[in-house]
Amino acid sequence: MQSPYGLMLLLLLATTAHGQDAQAIDFNAAAAEHLLNRAGFGGTPDDCARLVGMGLECAVAELLAAPANDALSLVEAKSLRPSLRQARAKIPRDLSEKERADALRKVRRDYRRADRRQLARYRAQWFEHMVSTPHPLAERMVVFWHGHFTSGYRDVRNSYHMIVQNRLFRRHALGNFRTLLHAVAKDPAMLEYLDNNRNRKGRPNENFAREVMELFTLGAGNYTEKDIKEAARAFTGWTFRGDRFVIDRRRRDHGKKTVLGRTGNLAGEVVLDLLLEQDAAPRWIAGRLLRHFLGVEPGPAIRDRYARLLRENDWEIRPVLAALFTDPEFYAPEIVGGRILGPVDLLVGDVRRLGAKPSGSLLDGMCSLLGQELFQPPDVKGWDGGAAWISTSSYLARGNMAGYLVEGVSPHKLLDDFASEQSGRMDRQRGEDRRQQRGRGMGRAFGVVARARYRPTTRLRLWVVKASDAADVVDTLCNRLLAVPVTREARASLIAQVQDENAEGFELPGEARLRRLARVILSLPEAQLG
Repeated sequence: MQSPYGLMLLLLLATTAHGQDAQAIDFNAAAAEHLLNRAGFGGTPDDCARLVGMGLECAVAELLAAPANDALSLVEAKSLRPSLRQARAKIPRDLSEKERADALRKVRRDYRRADRRQLARYRAQWFEHMVSTPHPLAERMVVFWHGHFTSGYRDVRNSYHMIVQNRLFRRHALGNFRTLLHAVAKDPAMLEYLDNNRNRKGRPNENFAREVMELFTLGAGNYTEKDIKEAARAFTGWTFRGDRFVIDRRRRDHGKKTVLGRTGNLAGEVVLDLLLEQDAAPRWIAGRLLRHFLGVEPGPAIRDRYARLLRENDWEIRPVLAALFTDPEFYAPEIVGGRILGPVDLLVGDVRRLGAKPSGSLLDGMCSLLGQELFQPPDVKGWDGGAAWISTSSYLARGNMAGYLVEGVSPHKLLDDFASEQSGRMDRQRGEDRRQQRGRGMGRAFGVVARARYRPTTRLRLWVVKASDAADVVDTLCNRLLAVPVTREARASLIAQVQDENAEGFELPGEARLRRLARVILSLPEAQLG
């Protein structure tokens, strides 16, 4: 964790880099909410007011001051492989061939079940931590790196290795990209996911070498196929034993390789540093960061500016984010409220604004039903994001999930909604393999949500107790629950809904009516933006 003095120096340098324009940012409630939406998971009006009172520089310094946590506190994850080996060893040797095969199947089945449960517990805790953490920027960066350095549980098949990787992202969330890249390249989950544990002299596997160039450091078009083949030879022998990275010397290719113009008996570490020496590397990483935090494809000028900043700071992430969050372009009208929220952002943001307390397992199930299953990105590219999050069925599901957070989960209603949405989705995807559909964890997620028995405890009436008319009720709820203003037409419709229910003059709506109104608000198109 950096000292407060170090963080304030970063912000001073960032402000100097922007010139006097940075001083002209009107850091009002709307700007503070935008900062919380992008550098965290949203906040309440009280959160925004607190940041405004601090001022922009102090608010950004607080966000950047997150400690490097290498573990979440409640789940003590462990490797389950030893228990699998012990269970195998206990199978009696005098069994018949069929009995032994049956016993082995049971041992493997019990292991897989325990392994999935461990990951589910950790994933649930991660959601609870995102909701409650006082350091939302660090948690957002853990999610970002999870999508950048992608690994998936169905390929890794080891919950402990996935959790170790998550802790790795947690340690380096706001740290040095070079350090993180080297650590990820030796991470057992990554080595398994991209098949580098099968990479050996004479039979090089190119998967890791390809993705480390295309997705992790350079971007497509900034290397050749020959570079991939030669780099793959440099990573031969990189594998793991148990839970630790090792280099298997018998599989190591000690011959000369030529990667990106450099020739020699290049080791994997040398290749990683060589990638970061390329001009394309800081542009690619800066572009990924800007795309994530701005919500739009960055233009060449701003991308090159932040690429230089990344290079000048020797790949430290904090100075880049300090500059971005004090950059007038970050607060431009076309940027504020212009990003489509992914399921994690949507649900965690709704919960934080509502002050609700659903279980982490419920949020995990909801998020998976909306198409973002943590620890299981769709492919090596991670989640596409943006407009890819929204379809006719997913939009309806988003409204339903928000409604469950406001009004509670009804298993029967959930069953009807889920069946209807799945029917429509299947009609549009008849050509897709049904086994692939089942493999997305939808059934598991649905069962988790249906069993949640969640009942909200937040009293919405306390938010509007001073409201003087229907418009005041609507404006208070919209300001609390949404990151962007609603249209005049939507506002008029919401006001009419309150007035229709109280035709004999204004009377403060009861809790049930307020929850129905909040559910409608969270189902609006504006609720999908942040």
